[in-house]
Amino acid sequence: MTVTNAPGVPFHRLARTATHRWWRPVAGTLVLLVLVPLQAAAEEYVCRGWFLQAVGAFVRTPWLPIGVQAVIFAAVHGTGTAWGLADVAVFGAVTGWLAVRTGGLEAGIALHVVNNLIAMVGAAAFGVLASDESAADSPWQLLAVDASLMLVYAATITWLSRHRRLVTLAPAAGPPAAVLQAAA
Repeated sequence: MTVTNAPGVPFHRLARTATHRWWRPVAGTLVLLVLVPLQAAAEEYVCRGWFLQAVGAFVRTPWLPIGVQAVIFAAVHGTGTAWGLADVAVFGAVTGWLAVRTGGLEAGIALHVVNNLIAMVGAAAFGVLASDESAADSPWQLLAVDASLMLVYAATITWLSRHRRLVTLAPAAGPPAAVLQAAA
């Protein structure tokens, strides 16, 4: 007689199979904890560190560069639902605004790392890490929740930067001729 917990599966096999699979989400999570911060920082450096400044060098207002890099950021994440693309574009706009407001990429990188870790560790836990879906495939419900949380985060960072009197601009070095004479 065989003791079974599932129809047709002996108990000793069921227990062994369950113990052999526990490490998969753990291993996936460990890999994600190493790689996701690098991936998120790379996206921030390209979109907020490069596109934002490349467009911003030609205009006086920060809104056009923020919009351009947000659209590029959404396009980089592929095609999907209109709600998913809007969510990614809002994410790009919020992190772009944070880069302009704080004068650095740190707040955007932190938001990006946490956002991606939540999504990817959740996928690893449910065994769907190999899915080909991206953030651009999200439904409207995620846009509603995600945009609200991003705005709360942006408001918190803005309040902290004001409260701590964050300096975002370096003092001007003066005209180029004066700098060259001072160096000589």
